[in-house]
Amino acid sequence: MSGKIILKNSKNEIRVIRERFNDAIANHNAETIGKFLAPEYHIVTGRSDQFHGADEEPLRWASVFEKDPKVIYRRTSREIRVNENWGLAEELGDWSGSYSAENGIVNASGVYSAKWQRAENGGWLIQVEVFTTLECDGPANGCVRPDPIVRS
Repeated sequence: MSGKIILKNSKNEIRVIRERFNDAIANHNAETIGKFLAPEYHIVTGRSDQFHGADEEPLRWASVFEKDPKVIYRRTSREIRVNENWGLAEELGDWSGSYSAENGIVNASGVYSAKWQRAENGGWLIQVEVFTTLECDGPANGCVRPDPIVRS
């Protein structure tokens, strides 16, 4: 060894993990998806459904893949900001997906934000993802709006 210190490029690491996450979705590999998530992972979907827990998320994806063999989603990073000292990162990006509905294919897209945290082993894990649907094209039974928020 030459004695050089090689600094990790956290932004590139996160981009690589995101691409592996996209590949896992494309290959309908629910088990791999779970490897990218922090134990207390939380997601707010584009329809505003909320799910919690890294153990539950692969099961949810497996169910999605089983019900719809054509489903595909892709996340594309636009910006990643990193706090190296705290091992935290924010990813902002665009998402798109297509899935089967009773009367055809639905194409949806929007924006997302993800919070990442560096694990004890040095790898990056996703803590939280929030998706906002901005467009939905397809049959009415496929482009289902979120349930209204009821406030007491």
